[in-house]
Amino acid sequence: MRLDVQVLGKNVAALYRERDDYVLKYNAHANAADFVSLTMPVRDEAWRWPRDLHPFFRQNLPEGYLLNLIREQFGPLLDGTDLSLLAVVGAMGIGRVTVTPEGVAPGTELEALDVQHILHGDNTAEHFSQLVREYARAAISGAVPKFIAPDRQADSETMAMPLGKPTIRTSRHIVKGSDDSTPFLGFNEFYSMRVLERLGVAKVARTQMSDDGRALIVERFDVDADGLPAYGVEDMCGLLGLPPHEKYNSTTEKMLNAARAYLLDRDSVRLELEQLAWHLLSNYVVRNADCHTKNVALFYTSVDDVAFTPVYDIVTTQAYPRFAANPPGLPIDGRKTWAAGKSLERFFNTRMGIAPRHYAQMVEALCDSAVSVGHELIEAARNEPQWHTVAKQMLHAWDDGMASLRSPKKSLQFKGLKPAIEAAGFSAPEPAEKTREVIGRSPLLGKR
Repeated sequence: MRLDVQVLGKNVAALYRERDDYVLKYNAHANAADFVSLTMPVRDEAWRWPRDLHPFFRQNLPEGYLLNLIREQFGPLLDGTDLSLLAVVGAMGIGRVTVTPEGVAPGTELEALDVQHILHGDNTAEHFSQLVREYARAAISGAVPKFIAPDRQADSETMAMPLGKPTIRTSRHIVKGSDDSTPFLGFNEFYSMRVLERLGVAKVARTQMSDDGRALIVERFDVDADGLPAYGVEDMCGLLGLPPHEKYNSTTEKMLNAARAYLLDRDSVRLELEQLAWHLLSNYVVRNADCHTKNVALFYTSVDDVAFTPVYDIVTTQAYPRFAANPPGLPIDGRKTWAAGKSLERFFNTRMGIAPRHYAQMVEALCDSAVSVGHELIEAARNEPQWHTVAKQMLHAWDDGMASLRSPKKSLQFKGLKPAIEAAGFSAPEPAEKTREVIGRSPLLGKR
């Protein structure tokens, strides 16, 4: 099987298997700007990867729930390799690269979707699973139910564009749902992201929550205003050369070192490191144990403007008893603990150039924001009783997160969420389940 690889709709390379190697071979007419990945610039010699697809091509392959649906629907087209899976889903995904069977032009025949039907419609598990099934043919990673569908408005605009423009039918949105182990995940992620977003200090993906709190519409940052591919996107898992199932098998230090290799604009490096710093700190405040190497990424239009993407996928995992005992997804200074103490401050200072005083200011800004958004959570749960349990769990998790970052000697003078929690009449948090399970990691994998 041979696949064509396109960059912004231009056919630039072939992807195929040769004995035990997977091979990316650029076409003779490809120029330097047509690189598929930061790790694989254009050259005459082929790029080979042993035994499996190159990490770049694996970064957006479906996982978990979506992968099972694709196997159900497209089983006859799959031969058990990731190459055949990429042939099915590669025509539509995140970033500027598309992959299709040899001789097939990029594009999809999926029916356009009006996101208003998600925001104001039925997002129960049964109905949402039907939507995911309908739009399963897209390259998007992640363990929770999600999909990309051509946007109805974007589709009509694309059809009216002048000849010569790319005509890949895509979308300006990613649609994410909930499942039984993470109820009202849209509600959770919307308000968890809001803790950082409302400060206006870092780039954050724009989101909209459905009326029922079950679904989340995420505005894509890799496309232009017409919903057409504009940016390359590479997550740190791929840049570190790791397969997706090893997304937790790294460290924050390694991730930072890998990113710095591509941040070439010295004038903007300080700003980019601060972007990452806000992202990392936010995870500690809201207790998001699912920040791994696939949830931090770089984007670019060329090798000269590489930057961290807007922050995405921040969820209060501690709100769900099944995941409440999980530590941070990536260690710092060799430790995975929420009580990071001086090690986190030292990492920011020595590795990212953020002085202790500035670090303390960042912590307090996020804590103040968590208190403000916490009051919004309380009001939302008062108006919609079905959100009461997840809101209660989130509030307790945030209060724990704030306390673990602040100095015990000084914490008495800072306000937390306990008074608001008590005033709202919330009970103690539900206890964590004893069986420790890490989001995205199969319990069938052998122990390290």
